[in-house]
Amino acid sequence: MVLPMKKCPACGHENPLPETKCPKCGSYYSKIIALIDQEAADEEEQSFRGQCRRILHADNVKLALKAECKRGWAELGVRAKFTLFVIFVFVFALVVTVL
Repeated sequence: MVLPMKKCPACGHENPLPETKCPKCGSYYSKIIALIDQEAADEEEQSFRGQCRRILHADNVKLALKAECKRGWAELGVRAKFTLFVIFVFVFALVVTVL
C-alpha cells in the first residue's frame, strides 16, 4: 500500500509518513492548522469575551442579552442555582434591615 505524499505549505518538502509536522522545517500541515484554528474559534465563542461580542454585535442587544442569560442559567447546575439564590436572599435581607 502506497501512502499519499504530504506537501509542506511552508517549504514544499514532500513526506510520505503520516505526520502532522514537516520533518524538514517544523511547520504544521494545512489540515492541522485548519483544525487548530477551528478549535480556537470554538473556544473563543464559548468564552465570556465571545458572549460579549455576540451581544454587542447583535441587531437587538436586549434580546441577545436575554438569550445569553438564559443559556448561562441553563448551563448552571442545581448547586450553583441554589448558591445564587442564597446570595440574593442574603443581600435582600441586608437591604431590608438597613431601610
